[in-house]
Amino acid sequence: MKYTKEEIFLAAIKSDLKVFMRQCFNTIYPGKKFVDNWHIDAIIYNLEKAIEGKTQRLIINLPPRQMKSFMTSVVLPAFILGMDPSVKIICVSYSDELTKTLALDFRRIVESEWYQKLFSHVRITKMTEGKIVTDQGGFRYAVSVGGSITGIGGDFIIIDDPIKPGDAYSDKKRESANEWFRSTLLSRLDDKKKSILILVMQRLHVNDLTGFVEASNNYKKLSLPAIAIKYEEIQINDEEVYYRKDGEPLHAEWEDLETLEAIRDEVGTHHFMSQYQQTPEVPEGGMFKRKWLNIIDRPPEVRYNGQWFVSIDSALSTSETADYSAITLMYADERGYFVMFAERGRWDYETLLSKAKGYIGKYGRRLTLVVEYAGSGISLYHSLKSVHLGLCYNYMPKDDKQTRAACAVPIIRYGLLHIVNQEGKNDWVEPYINELVNFPHARFDDQVDSLVQVLNFVENRHYVGRLQERIRESMT
Repeated sequence: MKYTKEEIFLAAIKSDLKVFMRQCFNTIYPGKKFVDNWHIDAIIYNLEKAIEGKTQRLIINLPPRQMKSFMTSVVLPAFILGMDPSVKIICVSYSDELTKTLALDFRRIVESEWYQKLFSHVRITKMTEGKIVTDQGGFRYAVSVGGSITGIGGDFIIIDDPIKPGDAYSDKKRESANEWFRSTLLSRLDDKKKSILILVMQRLHVNDLTGFVEASNNYKKLSLPAIAIKYEEIQINDEEVYYRKDGEPLHAEWEDLETLEAIRDEVGTHHFMSQYQQTPEVPEGGMFKRKWLNIIDRPPEVRYNGQWFVSIDSALSTSETADYSAITLMYADERGYFVMFAERGRWDYETLLSKAKGYIGKYGRRLTLVVEYAGSGISLYHSLKSVHLGLCYNYMPKDDKQTRAACAVPIIRYGLLHIVNQEGKNDWVEPYINELVNFPHARFDDQVDSLVQVLNFVENRHYVGRLQERIRESMT
């Protein structure tokens, strides 16, 4: 049987999210040209993985005016309900006005002639300003941040710009939005193991909702700065990768470098770094500067006089609101300090002990353990000391976090700290760097504590005088 071009195209609309999106674009923006780009493929690819259930927690960060609301709050719900009219979808935005606008666009899609023809099994039984319900119990429910969703559960929760730019630097409004997400919205997931949560937004503050949730380490993140800050390999489908060069604009046909530089001049560097570059930093700056950090592609050659360290900063609790326990694996020799791996989690005592023993098993006598001697760290230290054949030290902090960190500033400032990124393949590196450069203003600082602990400990005991030599070299 031979199919006509129209039949093939209609079949593609039903099964291909990008083709479906282009059809929706023509419906919502008639007469407007659709300008395609690789980043749209990357977003579509990640949304498809969410639909398939392969990515259950997804963050997409990208600049303004890149169709993020259209793709995620309008197109995606219409496509999902077209595949399965029983799916329950909750769409969240920062204001009632925005949720109404997006709901109206969604309604225009599902009421369109082509949608009704292709998805005749999607029969709408109820349609209000904020909720559209199918005869199979599925729906798209729109709510603004802080709104009531009592009695409503979702298979998909899509959060689109949860806070407006003008509110991002209000601690009260920002923390209120984050708390509403934690205490109210998360409880609306029907199945905590299978339901999908998608957060799409431009970055606005180090402690915006992206910063709030990504610390859990459970989220897949697609970050698309307006101007690439490093070389990246970005998956755009199962077979293809886009190779993005350092300094390359996200969508040159839409906003070239000249346009982006003009925007930077207009909005200011600080806002540009947040909203366009997706790398927010507090206005007054952090204690550690990104330019001080040496990010290297390969681990250093291990020398005969080198030493291995594991620094453990243990938390007092494993509750969802508690701080994290953090572990830093570091190699050091006369060239400097190399962070080989860092991890954090809300681990109970047995899990933390098991992780520490794993490092002991791998590095043996070569490994020196540095354990914060406070809270659960006291018991952890004694347990490890009894089983480790190498050196094990307890670290008893006397000063506050910022004072201790200030002691490590010269070490980092003069280029002694290296972070191993394995040619950009280490997923822990970027969140780790963000925590460093935003200290002491970020929500979490446990990895900073772990790093500072080992830097101060080792510098004071093993490499006295090396820093002074490095400073002298920098001044000549």
